[in-house]
Amino acid sequence: MPFTHWMIFGQAKEGVTTDTAPKAWAEFKKALEATNLEMMGPWGPFGVPEGMCYMLKGKNTDFEKYIGSDTWQKCPIEKSRTISLFTMPWAE
Repeated sequence: MPFTHWMIFGQAKEGVTTDTAPKAWAEFKKALEATNLEMMGPWGPFGVPEGMCYMLKGKNTDFEKYIGSDTWQKCPIEKSRTISLFTMPWAE
């Protein structure tokens, strides 16, 4: 089963504050349009050491192209980790 969603946790990049975060996330979301990936979030997770998270939805091949791309570099978080998810066939 191919992955369909990616939950990404991380810390805010240096310079991203509560004042600048809305603009940084809006710019990142706009840059994502070129990747065919849909963003949900950002959120503040509870129960993990990271302070921010968001989810991407799309095709596995598009996510692979996203990793290391210019769009990926525009993400307002760093020191991230990713949980890859797949949709259960009976849930579609």
